[in-house]
Amino acid sequence: MQAGWWEHRLLLIILLPSWSLAGAALNNTSRSQATAPINISNTGCPAQGSGSGSLHQFWQTFHSEPADRCPSSILKLRGTVYILYDVNISEGFNLRRDVYIRMAVFVRRLQRQRKRFANVRLVLPPWPRLYHWHSHNLEQSHLLWRHFFDLTSLRRYAKVLDYDEFLAEYRTFGMPAPPYVHISQVFRLMHYEVMLEQGIFRDKYERVSPNADDRACNEYSFVGGPLLQQELLRYGRYHCVRFQGSAGLVERMLREAIDEDTSGPEDVNDMRVYAVLSAETVLHDHWGDEHFWSARRSMRFAQPLAQVAEDFRRNVLSTTDTSAGVQRPALWDMERPKRDAKGGEYLCAHLRRGDFVKSRETTTPTLKSAAQQIKQLLRAFNLTTVFVSTDATPYELLELKELFYRFRFIHFTPESSAQRLQLKDGGVAIVDQLICSYARYFVGTYESTFTYRIYEEREILGFSKASTFNTFCKALGGNCARNAVWPIVWGNDEDDDDSDADYYHSDSDLY
Repeated sequence: MQAGWWEHRLLLIILLPSWSLAGAALNNTSRSQATAPINISNTGCPAQGSGSGSLHQFWQTFHSEPADRCPSSILKLRGTVYILYDVNISEGFNLRRDVYIRMAVFVRRLQRQRKRFANVRLVLPPWPRLYHWHSHNLEQSHLLWRHFFDLTSLRRYAKVLDYDEFLAEYRTFGMPAPPYVHISQVFRLMHYEVMLEQGIFRDKYERVSPNADDRACNEYSFVGGPLLQQELLRYGRYHCVRFQGSAGLVERMLREAIDEDTSGPEDVNDMRVYAVLSAETVLHDHWGDEHFWSARRSMRFAQPLAQVAEDFRRNVLSTTDTSAGVQRPALWDMERPKRDAKGGEYLCAHLRRGDFVKSRETTTPTLKSAAQQIKQLLRAFNLTTVFVSTDATPYELLELKELFYRFRFIHFTPESSAQRLQLKDGGVAIVDQLICSYARYFVGTYESTFTYRIYEEREILGFSKASTFNTFCKALGGNCARNAVWPIVWGNDEDDDDSDADYYHSDSDLY
């Protein structure tokens, strides 16, 4: 018996080099030719004959220990469903934040109300270089969410994993070489060409045949997001899906996929990985209600970014949490309804330029018109300082500053190359938003998602609606298109009420 034990280990030593070569060869195969999925048996361990090439299968084959003896790190992951998602490559930073809320609310409710999804995890997609990140001397591709957001705060609302955390967790299943992640099925969502049926909007989806000539449905296209180009991912079936509806409809799509991937009782609790591309197609299930706002409140920014904004407000604008009268407890779920925040002794203006100058010419003011409106507001509130957040060119910024020669004009720029390298373009935008959130009065740009996020932040901090939901007019004294007003809604952050029991479709989920 002892000799057999040594024979198994000698065989392991002999096989390891060829195993490494096999892993290298796998790296050169097509991404769509995925490795077999890891099969988690009812004991929680990889089942015999599954998870091709997995470390645990190797030991089950050659080791004399019982196959049902499984590490606790894997046992606790029994039945895990990982949901990866991505967003159309053309969408900006602040729209992507809104898509996250849709997915986070969906995953939280799915985990709480469906037995098969009790161990669901939402995997946060790496940030690609976005079109409005103009600094070419900075590395701004494949950024993790922790660079911008506090993951601990996000996890107080929903089960989320940053991308590298997902890879590390997946690695515990014993994949050889790098963790070649197997995505069982990929769903590329697309809008219906005709959205209304006899004037009625109906929730629906259907799989359609992929068309290699259709950019929207081509699995090698970046249109749905660059997620599939991550070097460690491999995927099986790729589906083009016409999709029209809210996040609850995604559950039906995932349950259908799980049914297809389950062959019998022996693999009913297998770990699964699915990906949803073009997730911006999915509508909110709970837009603007307490569920939306709980997810939004959990999206606190990363501490290094918050600290830069805090230092700037204190040193340049003489504003602190105490002097501004805002609420910012250590934990977001300790926040309470509030409407008496005072703000610092400055006005903030978000003036969107860039593509808005042409694409929204009828609602976007000229620099001169914006300056006239800002100065009128400064006089009305007896203020002398304006902080301007804008994507204007350096020449436009200089021109704008000259229009405020009798006022104090403030604009944030990183104080050093090292700080710019730390913040990156996305971090600079976040610092701008945090500074604007503390102003005595705020005015933003019509239909700008950047402006919307500042509205939300000020609602959380406790400002009045009158000092927050303001919009630049095209011209001073002219007709003015206004952004919508949606005040914060407070609810019980710990438990969902009984009315949510019918949130999903009512077919059975006890499997």
